[in-house]
Amino acid sequence: MSHDLWIAVVSSSLLTSALTAIITGTFVLRAKRNEYANDYFKLVLERRLDAYEAIERLIVELKVAVLDVDQRPYHRLFSKDDDRIEVYRLLVAVLNKSLWLSDELFTLTRSLNILVYNNTSGNVGLIEFGKQHYIAIGKLRTKIERTYAEDMLVLHEVPRFLKRKNPSDAYTPIPPQRPSPPITHDADSQ
Repeated sequence: MSHDLWIAVVSSSLLTSALTAIITGTFVLRAKRNEYANDYFKLVLERRLDAYEAIERLIVELKVAVLDVDQRPYHRLFSKDDDRIEVYRLLVAVLNKSLWLSDELFTLTRSLNILVYNNTSGNVGLIEFGKQHYIAIGKLRTKIERTYAEDMLVLHEVPRFLKRKNPSDAYTPIPPQRPSPPITHDADSQ
């Protein structure tokens, strides 16, 4: 073979190898970038699922009704007159994960929190609160449940969720609760 032929064969082999390396490198980088994005979306989706599980627990507690001896219904969440801590524990579990909820679902759960906070101070027990606000809480629970169901249809659309997330700058002052009157025991009154 002639010298020129060898140069042509070697140079075409080098050129082919270089092009193959560039094309392969480009595909590998693109695959890694997509893998990184998919891992990130998976993390966001896991956080959202965790937040929606907290919403689901709230819905269950609000979906079950209890009928009192006076035949007035109230939701199971309010079935222990003196257990405000458990009610707030459930609400805080949802509100602490609000970053991962849709804005509409956060607004609804915050409305429930404000309703409970503004109306459960003083002498009003949770059962009486539940009876007085049974219909309002039921309507709010229905809105929460519908929004939950709508959100579940698009939960996997992470980029859409992130683009639409618009935390509100609104501030709603919550009035201070009136202090509860001191509890007196029968032994103290003697």
